[in-house]
Amino acid sequence: MSSAMTQTLLLLLSFVLPAGAQDLRQASTQELREVLSTGRWKNGSAVIRPFVFRHPNGLAAAAQSAGLEGFLYTKRGLEARFGDAFLHQLPDCFSYLDSLLSLAPWTGETRKALSELSAAALPDKEKNAKLDALLQGFAAQLGKEFLERDKAQWARKARIYQIFPRAYNLKGRRSGEALSTSTPREVFFRDFEASDFGPIKDKGFDAVWPLGLFPIGERGRWGTGGGSPYSIRDHRTVEPSLGSEADFKRFVRLAHEAGLKVIIDFVPNHTSMDSVLLKEDPSYYIHRKPDPKADKPPKGWFLVKHKGRKLWVHHGGYEVFGDLATWDDTAQVDYSRPETRRRMAQIVRSWVERFDVDGFRVDMAYQDLNHNFGRNWGVGMPKAEFFEELFREVRSLKPETGFIAEAYADQDMLSAVGFDAVYNKWEDGRLEGQTGWYDALAGGNPAEALAALDRAAFLSCRTAGAGSLVFVGNHDEKAPRKIFGERLPAAALATALLPGAFLFYNGQEIGFDKAVPWEHKTLPFSTPVRIDWSAEDPALTKLFSETFSAAKAVRAELGDYCVEPLRSPEPAGWTGFLMESRSRPGLRKAFISDLGFKPVKIDLKAQDAGLTLQDSLEPGLYRLKDIQAEGANP
Repeated sequence: MSSAMTQTLLLLLSFVLPAGAQDLRQASTQELREVLSTGRWKNGSAVIRPFVFRHPNGLAAAAQSAGLEGFLYTKRGLEARFGDAFLHQLPDCFSYLDSLLSLAPWTGETRKALSELSAAALPDKEKNAKLDALLQGFAAQLGKEFLERDKAQWARKARIYQIFPRAYNLKGRRSGEALSTSTPREVFFRDFEASDFGPIKDKGFDAVWPLGLFPIGERGRWGTGGGSPYSIRDHRTVEPSLGSEADFKRFVRLAHEAGLKVIIDFVPNHTSMDSVLLKEDPSYYIHRKPDPKADKPPKGWFLVKHKGRKLWVHHGGYEVFGDLATWDDTAQVDYSRPETRRRMAQIVRSWVERFDVDGFRVDMAYQDLNHNFGRNWGVGMPKAEFFEELFREVRSLKPETGFIAEAYADQDMLSAVGFDAVYNKWEDGRLEGQTGWYDALAGGNPAEALAALDRAAFLSCRTAGAGSLVFVGNHDEKAPRKIFGERLPAAALATALLPGAFLFYNGQEIGFDKAVPWEHKTLPFSTPVRIDWSAEDPALTKLFSETFSAAKAVRAELGDYCVEPLRSPEPAGWTGFLMESRSRPGLRKAFISDLGFKPVKIDLKAQDAGLTLQDSLEPGLYRLKDIQAEGANP
């Protein structure tokens, strides 16, 4: 018999007609998202906040989201651990649910059923069981409707291989030859062949993200490596040294023929200082008239001349712990202006229209939410969020276009505006503290890792809100071995086994790392670098080969699956989870690891999961176990 939490998630993805079923033809997709997952947001604040469960002994736990899915996931999980300890909150549950459902006018029948159940003269335990059954059926009905409408679900599960074209070294990748000064520099998109996707697909990836697709600005450029790919001179076209627009179109076609999606960057917050957009119209940017008494612009600003006028334009900025930091090779786009929003949405749409790309990784997305942008720049904002307008514009052309947010705050709101997945690195503001996956694993604290695992388990399997994008490295982070050290084998496989979106950066599979003292990236932007595919670290090559192989095999066996954290009665220092197939009932596996810095002993008796394990693990080691389903043939 499977656990309560896993059963809940399985039920949410199956169709069960509840008492008081709704006619959902009236329901907007946004209303479905709000009721199921995100609740409603207004001016950067939640209208409905996640329900807080309070144990009589003082323990408090916030639901994983403000909607039905988060409420049910957390409620059933707590009941599996603590039994009837939360029955005293039944009146609060009914009150919260009525407030949540009042967001949508078509929920009347279910609200009526809840009201009648609340007033019924039943023992609390029986009333609670009926409440769970009613909510599971209703959530399943809404989830089925949402899945039928949502064409971009692929982005929530994408396995993304990130390529840095100017550093990729196609010839070396093909032949394994050592890199030398005489190795010719390819024209990446022109020279890329269908067979070059083979090593990527073989590792289990189903999407590619070419980084640095666009022309890079020259004004303010730092270093000798070609500049930052995020200081973009022209969002509308391809960097000429990588190939022509026709070459990129061919690259996309070859990827599609190989069964791969193509994701590209959208950098909304800023452009280069010499951007064609700035030359087109400086009013697209945060700007002001120069102070006639000043010899030069103040810190954070630079001078622009346009049609005989002089203007001060602000460098691209972002908020850090209440202060505004800047990238001094960029210019700040102004999202308080409707004209700017329309222009940027047109540019993004054009990449779908002209090249048939499948999705966008949105750089620093949270900084351009209305409440953040208005606070950072002291401007009034339009009523609608820019991203809502953007998604509507692009998806009117191609409904299956996916959007993934780079974000280190405001994850719930990014989900509410319609992102398909959000970076899972750092997330605070919840009762349990920091729950971002990458930083929790990097820190090595088992309690934080468990909280992050619980969060990732929910995010990767919910229906209507944004999923979770996890990684052990990308273009911004230090090399995985520098972050995780001896713990890397367990961290890598734990991350690869999570069922949501997964990201991996080229070169890290062989341990290639050319970080410099002033830039910790494995492939620095500030200095010339190309991957030498012959210079592999044998231990790391073996580690990642085994990681990709194991994750690929689990997916082939289980199909679509969800995970549930494993817990011990007392803190034991290990981290583990169950994986249960949603498409093949009865198929289950377990992953147990030591992600901390000390050896651990495991004495696990998860009877409801059919799992018993006594073992000891050193840091970085793990066990991947099959679980025999009850009644199944061995």
